[in-house]
Amino acid sequence: MNSPFEKYLPILSRIFIICFIVLGTYFMSTTFIFYILPFIISWILSSVLEPVILFFTKYLKLSRNTATFIAVLFSILFMGTLIALIGGMIIIQLTKLSMELPQYSRNLYFHSNHLTKKLEHLYIQLPPDIAQSIINGINGLFQNLTTIIGKCISSLLSFISAIPGFFIFLLVTIMATFFIARDKPKIKKFIIAQLPKNTISKSRIIKQNLLFALTGYIKAQFILMFITFVESTIGLTIIGIDYAVLIAFFASIIDALPILGTGFIYVPLILLKFLTHSYDQCLHLSILYGIIILVRQLLEPKILGNQIGLYPLVTLISMYVGLKLFGILGLLIGPISVVIFTTFQKIDLLPKWKN
Repeated sequence: MNSPFEKYLPILSRIFIICFIVLGTYFMSTTFIFYILPFIISWILSSVLEPVILFFTKYLKLSRNTATFIAVLFSILFMGTLIALIGGMIIIQLTKLSMELPQYSRNLYFHSNHLTKKLEHLYIQLPPDIAQSIINGINGLFQNLTTIIGKCISSLLSFISAIPGFFIFLLVTIMATFFIARDKPKIKKFIIAQLPKNTISKSRIIKQNLLFALTGYIKAQFILMFITFVESTIGLTIIGIDYAVLIAFFASIIDALPILGTGFIYVPLILLKFLTHSYDQCLHLSILYGIIILVRQLLEPKILGNQIGLYPLVTLISMYVGLKLFGILGLLIGPISVVIFTTFQKIDLLPKWKN
């Protein structure tokens, strides 16, 4: 006769596997992945370049070594040119902005003093408790503004200090891309030789699903960034904000970073317009910021679900649970864990859901 424990063994094993998947995904995304990230990127780039390399070897009769060198070289030149053009435009805008920053600073100082004097006349006529609350609110506002400016400066310094490390990362990635692309057939053959024959088909399913999820996540982020860029560019242009394209560009880039988000750009801008008495623009920017947040919250589960092959509701639930368990990184860990779980179901490591 079966014991009660054996009755619940399948359920317990499923729970154990789910916990293992979630914790494993968390470890991979927070620790281990940073040590192998250049090689992951190199493998993806080599897969992108593979059709070009095959074209060179098949139709131009080049050796794989030469074809790989040419493909990698042209991709570096193309990306370098693109980055140089975009970077040049941004540098021009930033240079112009840096020349006007002292004037912005003087205007901000003047308007803040003017606002303070107005409030001084106001709070004299108010009860002491209310007056003190207003003073505390003003002080808190300026402290927050100072903190934001300080964070911007420290972020810029951190970015500058990280440039040497970035170039090392870039060099390793380029070299690894060349070697992986050149020897990809040999690498695949070696990996397959190490696997038992009955696991090869399952390994291919795992690779296809995880690669699909990874590329889908990246594609989803680019789609959301593009939507944010278009919204910001149109909105800021209509409102009449200077450097609309530049601000929209940075807002779309930062929007992909869950820790920061578009608020890192829009909140200081809204405060600046409020302190400089540009109340119409302040209101319009607040509305635009709200629209951007709302659109992202509505579209993210749908777009992410479509790109990684999950039902939108499942994506939303996994993102929310991941957020509660692991914080910001849980927004990524949750959906990826579900993808891994469904992949294990496809290869019969886990029982499939009943229809």
